[in-house]
Amino acid sequence: MKTYLALLAKLEAVMKILAACCLMGMAFLTGADVLGRGGFNTPIFGSEEIVTILATLAVGLSLPYAHSQRVHIGVEIVVRRFSRRTRDIIKLITDLAALALFALVCWRMALYAGTLNRAGTVSMNLELPEYYVVYALGFGFLVFALGIFGDVMRFFSKDGE
Repeated sequence: MKTYLALLAKLEAVMKILAACCLMGMAFLTGADVLGRGGFNTPIFGSEEIVTILATLAVGLSLPYAHSQRVHIGVEIVVRRFSRRTRDIIKLITDLAALALFALVCWRMALYAGTLNRAGTVSMNLELPEYYVVYALGFGFLVFALGIFGDVMRFFSKDGE
């Protein structure tokens, strides 16, 4: 289990760096587009599409890291009043439900990306194939689901106590 969690942590770290690069690319491209549009009256063609793609990738790539750092929103106002054992059981149930949901989301995104690929769907201006973005987002959800699975494994192991 330690090997699994270590590999997952390394993958999350790489994905975090890629997400940060996507955010920087969005900022630079938007700045260059605004500068070109305002200063030289020559906007960057397709910048909106590229920024949209980068934003989607940033979300998908940062989701597993956000989960591992516990920076997502949680509602604990009622749950924290329960005993430790009850809180652990509630967490296990929500983790199992989340695992099922995000495994389903990942599977459906892979099917959807395959459909986009077969249909030859491309972006409007730059005609970039959209299925790559959907596959990348699905991969982010897959790693997120693997992180939740790691939490479930921790619950049942001695290390989780």
